[in-house]
Amino acid sequence: MKHLLSLLLLTALLYGSAFSQGASFEEAVVDVGNIGLTITNSGFFGRANVRNQPTGPPSMEYPLDSGVEHLFEAGLWIGARRSDGTFTVRTGSQTSSRGYQAGALGFELTPNEIITERSTLRDSEALSSLAISHQDYLTSYVDTARVLPNTFIPHPDPAGRLGLRVDQKTLAWNFPFTEAFVIVQFDIENISNAAWDSVYVGIYSDLVVRNVNTTTESGGAFFNKGGHGFLDSLHAVYAFNAGGTEESVNTYGGYAFLGAEWEDPDTGQRRFFHPNVAETYVADGLPAPRTNPRWWNFGGNPDPELSRPGTDIQKYDRMAQPYPNPRNYTLPDGSFDEAAYEEARRNWRETLRTGGQRSEGNYLTLLSAGPFPRVEPGDVLTVTFAFVTALKPEAYQGLEGRPIDNEESQALLRSNLLWAQRTYRGEDNNYNGILDPGEDINENGVLDRFLIPEPPSSPTLRVELEQGKAVLYWARDAEASIDPVTGRRDFEGYRIYRSDPGDDLRGNIANEASLIAQFDKPGNRTGFNNGLDAIALSEPVTFPDDTTRYYYRFESDGLLSGWQYLFAVTAFDEGDPDAGLPSFESSRTANAVRVFPGTPPRPSAEDGKVGVYPNPYRTNAAWDGGTNRTRKLYFYNLPPRAQIRVYTLAGEIVASFDHDAATYTGSTRWYNDFSAENRVLPGGEHAWDLLSDNGLNLATGLYLFTVKNLDTDEVQTGKFVIIR
Repeated sequence: MKHLLSLLLLTALLYGSAFSQGASFEEAVVDVGNIGLTITNSGFFGRANVRNQPTGPPSMEYPLDSGVEHLFEAGLWIGARRSDGTFTVRTGSQTSSRGYQAGALGFELTPNEIITERSTLRDSEALSSLAISHQDYLTSYVDTARVLPNTFIPHPDPAGRLGLRVDQKTLAWNFPFTEAFVIVQFDIENISNAAWDSVYVGIYSDLVVRNVNTTTESGGAFFNKGGHGFLDSLHAVYAFNAGGTEESVNTYGGYAFLGAEWEDPDTGQRRFFHPNVAETYVADGLPAPRTNPRWWNFGGNPDPELSRPGTDIQKYDRMAQPYPNPRNYTLPDGSFDEAAYEEARRNWRETLRTGGQRSEGNYLTLLSAGPFPRVEPGDVLTVTFAFVTALKPEAYQGLEGRPIDNEESQALLRSNLLWAQRTYRGEDNNYNGILDPGEDINENGVLDRFLIPEPPSSPTLRVELEQGKAVLYWARDAEASIDPVTGRRDFEGYRIYRSDPGDDLRGNIANEASLIAQFDKPGNRTGFNNGLDAIALSEPVTFPDDTTRYYYRFESDGLLSGWQYLFAVTAFDEGDPDAGLPSFESSRTANAVRVFPGTPPRPSAEDGKVGVYPNPYRTNAAWDGGTNRTRKLYFYNLPPRAQIRVYTLAGEIVASFDHDAATYTGSTRWYNDFSAENRVLPGGEHAWDLLSDNGLNLATGLYLFTVKNLDTDEVQTGKFVIIR
């Protein structure tokens, strides 16, 4: 024991400085909008085990709570030539079947700070005057640690160090036009004592678009259905499900280079870096800024350019050299065979786009930007990307639309990418990094990014259930919103949305919700001009568990018991028709509430006898999911606290569970796969998945049940039939 303690003490002395610095590994989920993205303080993104553990945090899920994932894992790559002539690439993630492993090669960025959150939302616990978006996450990491913080695990590949610190910032908003992307900004500081030359910065990823709740495929079959592509004008790589047949909405997922800034050592000035300004770089004798998309096979390929890059030289080459490489299309006379090159590029893009249809779509992706000519010691290189998702339009939903990839199917993806660009640009309307005349909206003399017109804030919403009816109450906080661009308080009105039965099974219930009512201010050119009197309460109301003052009320009746409905109330502004500024609306997902109509708790049988529906239950009822663990049968008219038991005709107990109206929010797999935490249940109903206590399916037949009131000991009985 003394020898062990001495060894630990010696190790601590040898590595003490490294052991005491930095922060432990952390991860957080960006989820303020309609995308759920896991971020870390180690330079990588996503949750690699999301296929095997779909009920945990999302990896890169869109729509949120749909089960449709778009990412296995992604990581920051930084490549450069050091002063000793060595080309090195520092990677936050690389090709691995297991994803992140502490201390493993390829995971070369070490936590330096914990993850902190800031928000501009007034009701957020992270509210801060320093926040930029509705959900900022800030952290930092380095490549200089000797061991991983708070461990004795050696840092991988110390010989490949660049000497860098990265301050990472993620930004997300819940506006309808921003809720499908997350912006990631990297401030990369050279903390070594020597310059870096010919620097490239990129994001490596394993993009995989599958519904992890409904697919039955795993292993290679899960990963090889991908279609891949690149939108040249938007500098964006993307992927889609081209061959999977699970029940799911059809979506795109990818990421784009938005822009960068670096300090030009020749002038000492910060300089904007983007392909849009390539001509100015060439005119100054510098390499033109460009983006470079690369793909390679997970399982290897006879072509070395399409196999995994193993060395830093190979990784740097992937960042710097395109594929197909134009150098290979030089004719004997030295001229460039443009026709042959363009044909090769078209064929390669077609292979990527259609590979998933043949179960050959298991590609890894890298999108890099560069070259940044030189980064001196102490200088900071700021590079910004955006993770972007989108639905395919309705015409491209269903299995027939799944493999289609064209401009029409990409319409919403392109729109979301343009909004990511617009959000990043802020006042930079010309996208040239210069504050041109007429662009200084807030007149502060500074080019402000992330400055966009904002709709009013989302109203605070509460939903109360009555049998067959949902009663919506909301506050008037949205009416005080001030647009940061115009400086005006421009609230106009409210819109009320509701989904229909069955909209939840495709995983897109929020977007399926349709407008059922609108109320807005009279006397202008926006909206219906029908006023707010029809929904305004004579006096604001509060609730025993809620001190919020609610000023508006709306009833939605005719709801069917057992089905899930989503309700949302949005606020919209009046816009400015004369200036060509459209009316903007708050997000449906920001305050969406899911409700399950049904019976309230019944203290005794005299108030209503317990029962079961549907009865008989036929396999694959309309509201069931696609597996035997996502089925539902409801017990109704239950007491506030009850014990429920199900028996065979022989008297054998096959299932037993308790019900508590005060705490029950749905406990079966169905709720994990097709619902979300913000749901309201009626209190007198309990869903059962028709599985025995041993997890077995019940056979066709007649079953008996008892319901015992745990407050009065009253017992009620009944029976139901299962037909398979």
